[in-house]
Amino acid sequence: MNNKFVRAVVALALSLLLAVPSLAEARYPAQGAALTDDANALSQTVAEDVAAYAQKAEDTADLKIRVALVYFLDGETPQAYADKLFTRWALDENSLLILGAAAEDTFAFSSGESVRAKLSNRALSGLAYTSGFADAFTAQRYDEAFGKFFIALNSQINKQYGTQIKLGGLFEAEQSGESQTAKTTAQTVVDSAYSLWTSTLNAVTGKAHDYEGTHRDSGNASGRFSGGGWIVLAVIALLLLGQRRSARRGRRCGCSPLGWVIGGLGLGALYRRGNCGETCRETRRETRREQRFERDRRGR
Repeated sequence: MNNKFVRAVVALALSLLLAVPSLAEARYPAQGAALTDDANALSQTVAEDVAAYAQKAEDTADLKIRVALVYFLDGETPQAYADKLFTRWALDENSLLILGAAAEDTFAFSSGESVRAKLSNRALSGLAYTSGFADAFTAQRYDEAFGKFFIALNSQINKQYGTQIKLGGLFEAEQSGESQTAKTTAQTVVDSAYSLWTSTLNAVTGKAHDYEGTHRDSGNASGRFSGGGWIVLAVIALLLLGQRRSARRGRRCGCSPLGWVIGGLGLGALYRRGNCGETCRETRRETRREQRFERDRRGR
């Protein structure tokens, strides 16, 4: 009795252990056409645009784009889930899978070898952020997110594959938004340039008026001595005073506190020139007196 009970318990435990992996395995959506939207995230218009663009990419660049939208990833990381779904759907080397989990606000990309050579997962992730897809997707604005992403993706496909795929009326709402943004940016640049030019012109005009006013005030005050005028007058008076003292001292150098002041003002050469002129004249007069005295002595 006991042996039968033990065997039953063991069998039940083994069956439960074998059942755990199947219970823990993530759920994956069945493959549809270009778009599999199990999360019902996209509007009918954008869903049709995605399918139409996928057909254009396949016809023009031999690039098979598949989009899968689910609610949850069931514990898988976004990249692991995308890679497993790529394998489950048996996508080939020319395929690109775009995965989004609406309830978890996450996304990932998985692609075949030929696609990775032109559009790496890193490049696609960067494009998701620069195009505004990531912000719109996490804010649950799914139509906006995929519209922006496919517009940016189209530019990269044309660049990397050398194609000229035209969007036409696809993702029209986001194309209008892109055009309006470009116009707004251009107008902002024009307005900024005009504002800079106006402010610069006003500044130059103001400086000119200030300059004119300053010189007008100077002209009106020309009949009065300024501080600089008094300094010049004092220097002239000191020079005259120094010359008179030099004349009284004969051949002496005429050095005095006055000379030090003039030298400190940088006018030493002018001061010496005035003193030297008087001294030289006195010297010539003395020489002429000595010459007359010598002639008179010889005449006697």
